[in-house]
Amino acid sequence: MNHTLRIQLSSVEGAVVRALGLMERRGYSLNRCSVSESDGTGRSMEVTVTSSRPGGLLKRQLERLHDVYHVELTPAAIVNPHPPGIRPISRRI
Repeated sequence: MNHTLRIQLSSVEGAVVRALGLMERRGYSLNRCSVSESDGTGRSMEVTVTSSRPGGLLKRQLERLHDVYHVELTPAAIVNPHPPGIRPISRRI
């Protein structure tokens, strides 16, 4: 399952690496990562990870890091396996 998290970090050296390292050590595979400077007080990071583990667990683990100010877990989008207008073909013999 994919999980998307928005993380507010301190701008100290190594904060991003510590957050990403925690995700990897806990068994979450990184799909996408975007880091930007936030209004001079820190950094804003948005990550999408894949794991069978719950996203709330990763959120709580990230919140324990000293350099993390805030973590927001966005709800996973429901993916429709069949696009509208296309019907799967089933062959019955």
